[in-house]
Amino acid sequence: MAYSAAALASAETTGFDNDKPMLVVQQIGTANTPSVARWTEADGEVTDTDRTASGYPASRAYDDFGNVLTKDTASTDTEKYYVLNMGSNTISFDTLIILGHNFNSVGVTSVALEIANAADFGTNLIEIYKYTRSGTTDNRILCTNLNSAGGSSTYSSGGTAQRYSAVQYLRLKIVTDGSGSKQLEMGELFLGYRYQLQRNPNVPWDNKGQSSLVTDFRSQSGLTKRYVMNRGQAIRTFSTGMADSAEITVIDNWYAAINEGTRNFAYIETPSSAAKTHLMFLESPVLNFALVGPTERSLQFELFEQPPFLAREG
Repeated sequence: MAYSAAALASAETTGFDNDKPMLVVQQIGTANTPSVARWTEADGEVTDTDRTASGYPASRAYDDFGNVLTKDTASTDTEKYYVLNMGSNTISFDTLIILGHNFNSVGVTSVALEIANAADFGTNLIEIYKYTRSGTTDNRILCTNLNSAGGSSTYSSGGTAQRYSAVQYLRLKIVTDGSGSKQLEMGELFLGYRYQLQRNPNVPWDNKGQSSLVTDFRSQSGLTKRYVMNRGQAIRTFSTGMADSAEITVIDNWYAAINEGTRNFAYIETPSSAAKTHLMFLESPVLNFALVGPTERSLQFELFEQPPFLAREG
């Protein structure tokens, strides 16, 4: 089966251009887990000895992709691939998010997302995203305009955002500067389908909403020792009215896509300006979408972030 690409719907582009929030759901679940998810060398050598990293940034290694191999074998090769082979399954997606990586700090010069119609990536290979290193901080990577420059094989940052469907073979092409040992790590590879909202919440964003989880031990002398479980976890409250039937359908479809509130999703507050993504769960797996009039509903939800948190990624 050949992959295909199509431009986003007009309502999606309108909401995006107006900087309205996006809810992005990972499109790989237990029904279509990849048959191959592994690191390979440029010469095709399979590094099956790789294992999930024992510490950060492997905090989300076991998720919808199954047992993700997050750390590759130490190597001086200048080029590696992280390959996802969907086997007999396919996926559709329009957004790429990479969390908990060490690409910048170990000298990666570029990361490209490529898709093809054959396992050897020799048929209809195109590049639909390319990230070029800037600095040494391992900030999360986000792309909401996957494209291939109008049908060519090369990504264009100014191209028209596309949604790719029936994709069976995809890989990350990772090029390093060739200096020293390159033990690559990646905590989360998120290929998502967007649910674009058309309005902001009723109150301004509290973009400083964060929480840290600690446990305190107080000795008999009164001295307190604080043990930190995590820090910098984003928390958000969303509340808005909504009457348009198309907008209500988007929310219904999003809630179904996260299995009625039991799966995580990416929350992007201002996608077309200062875009930042948070991997979120609903505080309660309930669609609070009550009628407040003959046709109008009130949408309300509380969100809390999943690791890795921004505070740990610079």
